[in-house]
Amino acid sequence: MILRSNHPSYPSQSGDYDRGTFVSYFPVGTDATQLEQVLHHEACGHGFAKLADEYAYEAYGAISADYAAEIQTQQAEWGWWKNVDFTSDLEAIRWSHFITDSRYTTEGLGAYEGGLTYWSGVWRPTENSIMRYNTGGFNAPSREAIYYRIHKLAYGDSWQYDYEQFTEWDAINRTQAAVTSALEPMVLRRYEPTPPVVVGKTWREAMNK
Repeated sequence: MILRSNHPSYPSQSGDYDRGTFVSYFPVGTDATQLEQVLHHEACGHGFAKLADEYAYEAYGAISADYAAEIQTQQAEWGWWKNVDFTSDLEAIRWSHFITDSRYTTEGLGAYEGGLTYWSGVWRPTENSIMRYNTGGFNAPSREAIYYRIHKLAYGDSWQYDYEQFTEWDAINRTQAAVTSALEPMVLRRYEPTPPVVVGKTWREAMNK
């Protein structure tokens, strides 16, 4: 099965969100469950929230310094890839605020090495999530990215992020994440590595290439 997602253009404005178009395309799979999982990973995760892949392949080895620097620039300038980092320091990692929040202790948050398809040098927030093996739900940093982008696109620069307002909104998701973790076995599915591709052109040009 070939799954492919595509960022067809660079952000059209500076800042930590953008109204740019995203094209996501993939097979429908063999059943409704598989379609739902892949849709969540590709369209909702990559396309809307600009989340990174959390899966890794041992054969890919360590992420290069140049690629890590490129991702860090996009994180800083565009607000993308909020679910990966390049440190295992739990006090400095991008989602450290969740690790110290007792409301999130049941979600298994930490620093798990492997992500962006690379085996080492990059860390993800949880052992598994929809952004790793297309199973489970979005982990807390990913849900935060979704929440942030929804509000920025709806209200623009006038809207300011408030962590406590997010945690209030996220209460139902924390409950569901805890139940899923406690009751459902984790089913791991491996796919060919097909990370998002940023294309510096319009979506029409990207689709016709």
